[in-house]
Amino acid sequence: MLSVIMAGGIGERFWPLSRRRRPKQLLDLTGRGSMIALTLSRVSELSKPEETFVLTSVEQLDAILQEIGDVVPRDNVISEPVGRNTAPSVGLAALVIRSRVGDEPFIVLPADHVVGDADRYNATVKGAAYYASANDSLVTFGITPTRPETGYGYIHAGRAVGDTEELFEVNSFDEKPSAEKAADYLEAGGYYWNSGMFAWRPSVILKAIERFVPALAEVLARIESGVGTESLDDVLKSTYGEAPSVSIDYGVMEKADNVVMASGDFYWNDVGNWESVREVYEEDGDGNVVIGDHVLIDTKNCTIFSSDCLVGAIGLDNVVVVKSKDAILVCKRDRVHQVRDIVQWLKKNKSELI
Repeated sequence: MLSVIMAGGIGERFWPLSRRRRPKQLLDLTGRGSMIALTLSRVSELSKPEETFVLTSVEQLDAILQEIGDVVPRDNVISEPVGRNTAPSVGLAALVIRSRVGDEPFIVLPADHVVGDADRYNATVKGAAYYASANDSLVTFGITPTRPETGYGYIHAGRAVGDTEELFEVNSFDEKPSAEKAADYLEAGGYYWNSGMFAWRPSVILKAIERFVPALAEVLARIESGVGTESLDDVLKSTYGEAPSVSIDYGVMEKADNVVMASGDFYWNDVGNWESVREVYEEDGDGNVVIGDHVLIDTKNCTIFSSDCLVGAIGLDNVVVVKSKDAILVCKRDRVHQVRDIVQWLKKNKSELI
């Protein structure tokens, strides 16, 4: 099975640990190794090293290569000269795979998610890839929701397709609903979290891009001349920046009429911000999640992350404290989504702390 791991994100919501050259996918946020190392370990049960591809950015390439070592062949690590969101990345991966092995199905996986229940996960992925191999469908993975989460997109599943009760037509997508609507979805059933994982054949996704994002298809057509040659990096440098910056969900999936959802009844966490990290660790008796040396007095429901110094806290409630080597984040737990605002301020003021 062919696997493509998307590892080019910046991870702004994990500042101050996540930085431009060492972003979220290279961090150990679970205590079990870097996010990309965990993803590669999981993929190794499905794909051989030569069947595994990693897409990253030129800026992160050296750090990614150092982290993954020889787990993936160097020729299978592709670096984008500029970030253009996920649709161009998927299109580029499809071109490379079609050039290397033909019109074989491949799965697309973010490098920075946590997945549990390996047997269920593997069975779901294999089933989706098998279906994609025999049908002109765009397969997306929906996760059975466990709570009315407003931070995830939702997929509304329709009638079952295929030979099992694990594949469904997709009625609609809903991006991050209100709390009331998310609660309604959970009660109604038939709604799943949008995981950002996919399976399809190169010809199918490239045809969809041509139909729904023609400007990207034009750029990919020019890039294809360099695929499989030593000139690929030069072609990407001169062409890739002209691709529209659009996500595969918004650009293609929400518009296509041949989308099928594979239902995933396994643990999944996109570890999207400092609040979602709390799911990965056990809370202490006061509701705190603490990583690193600490002394807590009359402190409850806090998230504290420090790897290189002791953190003392007195009288805090529902606060996040994250210490890196050169910066400290302190914020209310219900405002962790605004960490990106700090990063934007740092960018605007040309700070080196990004």
